[in-house]
Amino acid sequence: MINNYSEKEIRNRIISKVNPVIKKGRSKHDKGKIYIDEKHITTVKIPNDHSKIMKQSKSQYIASSLKLSHEEFNDLIDCPLTGSRYYEKLKDEFKQN
Repeated sequence: MINNYSEKEIRNRIISKVNPVIKKGRSKHDKGKIYIDEKHITTVKIPNDHSKIMKQSKSQYIASSLKLSHEEFNDLIDCPLTGSRYYEKLKDEFKQN
């Protein structure tokens, strides 16, 4: 189960740790594109800068977009999972596919 986090916390951790290429569009949410070795791996919806708690279903969707389990997503937000370890995990997964 994903812990309860504010939209702001999730947004800040994604931007600071994952450092996606942010695309602003017409929608009210920014999209972050994640690349490894110049290949597009995934796109994640970046939450707005609100202090309200993110709904569980939305947190699960973001975790899935980041290609993280619920536990790994909690680690990303709570800080045991660093940005460099996140990219190492994606690279390992990418090599296997």
